Amino acid sequence: MLVIVAALALANIAASGKPTDDQTSGTRPNSDPDAIPDGKATSDDKSHFNANMSAVSDYRFRGVSQTAGLAAVQASVEAVDRSGVYVGTWGSVTIPSRRAYREVDLYGGYRTRIGVVDFDMGIVSYFYPAMSSVSSVETYASGARAIGDATVKMGVSYTPHQDRLGVGDGLYLFAEVEKALPRTPVVMRGHIGRETGVNTLTGSTKIDWLLGTEVNISYATISLAWVDARYEGRRRTMDSSGRAVAAVAFNF
Repeated sequence: MLVIVAALALANIAASGKPTDDQTSGTRPNSDPDAIPDGKATSDDKSHFNANMSAVSDYRFRGVSQTAGLAAVQASVEAVDRSGVYVGTWGSVTIPSRRAYREVDLYGGYRTRIGVVDFDMGIVSYFYPAMSSVSSVETYASGARAIGDATVKMGVSYTPHQDRLGVGDGLYLFAEVEKALPRTPVVMRGHIGRETGVNTLTGSTKIDWLLGTEVNISYATISLAWVDARYEGRRRTMDSSGRAVAAVAFNF
């Protein structure tokens, strides 16, 4: 958390900009490739719900396919209190193993704005109903701020030791930037993440990245991104090789 605060403080000295009041909602992997259900603080004085339904050509979690390169249907529901406290659930078709065909994430946290920085912190549990031995819990924190007409976000996700995952803990660090093209509904997005510990595929450090674009049309978001990951022992299969991922999402 201190790393996020320091980095965004330096950005605050270097540039100025006004954060938006919009509550973010989007589809993974193109809008939330880090799988942290974070968003901007809202100035709304009323509690509200967010809902999302989407279809993706390949569900990628931090650069690696969770559906063996196949398409997936996903949905989420989130309740946000005017205090900044929120709870939500997100689900997807997934194939992390031959017996787990569904993923259900439960999460909760707190969003607030300090100066021009939107902070988000919370906990998320990843459940696989058909195979509980791969279910896990993570804590997360992120900060985002506007720099000119772009938004820069940095974050961290920490997986404490859990017997079902094996020995040790896990750490994921990421940074991303998004920028809307002037006078168009097009948004450009870039993301890079670094993962170590129990959640890596081979035990070695994993680097993932995403370069993409999305178009917002009323309640719909259409996106296309190149998603990839590199790590020691990587195999050139659908699960780990880079590929273009298309998605369409409907926010309610």
